[in-house]
Amino acid sequence: MEVDHIFDVIGMNIARCLNDSNNHQIILTSRETQLYIDVNTGEKLNQWSNPYTGNIVSVIHVANDPVQSTMSTDKFSIKGYLTSENQIVLPIDVNLFYPNPLFENETLRHYSKEKFYQAGEYFKFFTTLNQITNESLTQVNQMDLSWTRISPILPWMNMSTQYNGTLVFSAQGTKISSLTQIDQVLFNEIIKRIPIYENAPNCQLDTSSETSWTYFKKYFSEYLSNIQEFPIPKSKEDIPCVHD
Repeated sequence: MEVDHIFDVIGMNIARCLNDSNNHQIILTSRETQLYIDVNTGEKLNQWSNPYTGNIVSVIHVANDPVQSTMSTDKFSIKGYLTSENQIVLPIDVNLFYPNPLFENETLRHYSKEKFYQAGEYFKFFTTLNQITNESLTQVNQMDLSWTRISPILPWMNMSTQYNGTLVFSAQGTKISSLTQIDQVLFNEIIKRIPIYENAPNCQLDTSSETSWTYFKKYFSEYLSNIQEFPIPKSKEDIPCVHD
């Protein structure tokens, strides 16, 4: 299969770090959203004409709430390399391999045929050494990043059983101080449909992390309706905290 530019993406992650001193760990709790964008118009795609199958499918945008992880403070270290006297690059490679949540269901398997989900996400964060070594700071104020993701065909594309393909995402971003600084298309989407993404969770939520595959499974019937616009509107948290 040839390499094709099938859509653009715009997205954001809003996160909070919680110090769990009793368990000697830092809890990272976040929400992330990403819109698939028409390469010609720059507008959000709600329906996508699949150039490989000829079918028109509903587009399920990324709405992962939450995405959570923990880091041990006993073993915590920052591994990076200096590019100049004060500029530092922090690379993070995330290689994913786990059972495909759609595989056990015969109907859902049609949209994602692999028994195991395998993907990779590769980040590089660019900041200054004096920020990350300043113990008086509670957050880094200036940070740029690059992001590359290699993954299977998305379930909503409805072509897993017909084609063996791979998606490659390549993007860059920066830390912002206000939601008004993000792309206008994404800003409008958050304000109108998913205002919960204006803030990170206040606690560690008592659930596993959401992914595009689990979200597809959760809203499969809405996807089949061909009239539901994604992401599904959400204005307030309905998941309890771990210690509630």
